[in-house]
Amino acid sequence: MYRFRILLYALVTIFIFGTPVHAQHKEDSLQFTIQPTHLITAEAVSYAGAMLVLNEAWYKNYPRTRFHWFNDNNEWLQMDKAGHTYAAYQLSLQNGRLLQKTGLSEKKAVILSSGIALTIISSIELFDGFSKHWGASAGDLMANTTGVGLYLSQALAFNEQIVRLKYSYRPSPYATMAPDKLGGNLPERMLKDYNAQTYWLSVGLNRLTGIKAIPKWLAISGGYGAHGMVAGHKTDNAYPERYRQFLLSLDIDWQQINTKRKGLRVLLRALNMIKIPLPAVSYQQEKVVFHWYQ
Repeated sequence: MYRFRILLYALVTIFIFGTPVHAQHKEDSLQFTIQPTHLITAEAVSYAGAMLVLNEAWYKNYPRTRFHWFNDNNEWLQMDKAGHTYAAYQLSLQNGRLLQKTGLSEKKAVILSSGIALTIISSIELFDGFSKHWGASAGDLMANTTGVGLYLSQALAFNEQIVRLKYSYRPSPYATMAPDKLGGNLPERMLKDYNAQTYWLSVGLNRLTGIKAIPKWLAISGGYGAHGMVAGHKTDNAYPERYRQFLLSLDIDWQQINTKRKGLRVLLRALNMIKIPLPAVSYQQEKVVFHWYQ
């Protein structure tokens, strides 16, 4: 659901561009270490404040009811579930990196970050479950768990993220047909227009093939997208045809580019959250299509 996505992306942005940069600066230049309890307390206070704002700004205006479930697994051709998976993965990944800077061991930071991410995400379903207009979604919970699990399993097994989840955006012609649902401006559409979003699984070609001659930064990505959606379900014949899109494209693992500049390392880490436009092929509507950039 949109309010969940907006909240979670805001939290991810805070972790990446706020405290992490500040912590990096203090740790590297002033040899100062943030205490784990201080960081967790700050995150808990921030989260509680965000929940309060969310309740006052959104849920308070709608009637409450007993806790109930709502099955939305068939909506938006599952693009919303892909978004949940991506957001859960990024929240776990970025906060895990930050927790390690407090002096926690890598294993403890990974496990703690995964628990924090899953708690934050799961608690949103409580709001939905007690709201008459919505309901808790088992599909959302499963997608959230998948995203956290992708991070946790790789961190524990390999001490690195071999497979990364990425996001890309390409404007779609459908947003103007339903601006209330798909967004009335660019920031809204980047979060709400599922037709314009693609979610990617990216892995380094060097690691995938074992060919050492391939640069470590060169990767390949498999993407999933969908088009023709102006509502969760197809309601009548006046709407466009809905279809899925499966893509294959070259990619870049930005964190495999070595640099001694701290600011550039932060930038490369942020870039690894997105899939930059590169040539791709897709399978859609029973045909293969070439794209100059995707």
